[in-house]
Amino acid sequence: MRRLLASLILLALSAAPAVAQESAARTRPSFAVDADGERLVADARLDCSVREVDLRGYDGNGDGLYEIACREGAGYLILDARPPVVHPCLMLQGIRLDQRPNRMRQATPQCQLAGNTDPVPELMARARDAGVACEIDAVAVLGLDADRHPLIEVGCRDRAGAWLEGADSRTVTSCLIVDAQGGECGFTDAAERAREVRLWLAGTEAADCDVSEAVFRGRTPEAEVYEARCGAGDGLTFERAGDGRLIDIRTCVASAAVGRPCALTPTPPPDRDRR
Repeated sequence: MRRLLASLILLALSAAPAVAQESAARTRPSFAVDADGERLVADARLDCSVREVDLRGYDGNGDGLYEIACREGAGYLILDARPPVVHPCLMLQGIRLDQRPNRMRQATPQCQLAGNTDPVPELMARARDAGVACEIDAVAVLGLDADRHPLIEVGCRDRAGAWLEGADSRTVTSCLIVDAQGGECGFTDAAERAREVRLWLAGTEAADCDVSEAVFRGRTPEAEVYEARCGAGDGLTFERAGDGRLIDIRTCVASAAVGRPCALTPTPPPDRDRR
């Protein structure tokens, strides 16, 4: 996560149009175009079983721009340069699903082959494969990391969303952690973060905490540390293990006594009248 935040490349949607606007002189036979596509996929070392290839045009240097459709997911626009310049269709489509009230947006597609024009099915499938079990109401590709793997944001209805990263998009980082480490989840607001933590606390001794605010505080060798502010009374801190179990739940007063003071619920000053 820290490496990705440092190396994330936010790609403008205009990264490829300058090449894509020029029409192709359809002088190459289809078998040659297909062979070019297979070669480019191999040269770029892409995990793609080629289903269809289209020669879209040429740039000012005469390098061809090919659109590749893959059998197992969204494909690519590839400029036949040395080395090939790869633009994943996931990146070029922009945000295509946002079901939050009054927020529906759709970018003009730059990939045109069937399977490349709508990234939502692949993004949804990646989120499910990564274990995101909420009701997904928004998905977007935010950029590429240094290894050109897409960074995907998933929004959840009434819960905290997540970022998906890595070659297989299976590294899941909760938006509570993303926000605490300097990232931004555009599909998750403070109320959804609080509701997420309220769900975690259900069934514990802190279930009566009406969470109004929640933040990620850091990690121990065994767990993640969080703080919650309750609607009434003292706040609390707790640790969340990798299997989702909550451990070491403490009120802010008890947490301050062991050197972990709360930030959302300041500990009241000591009573000076007490002897």
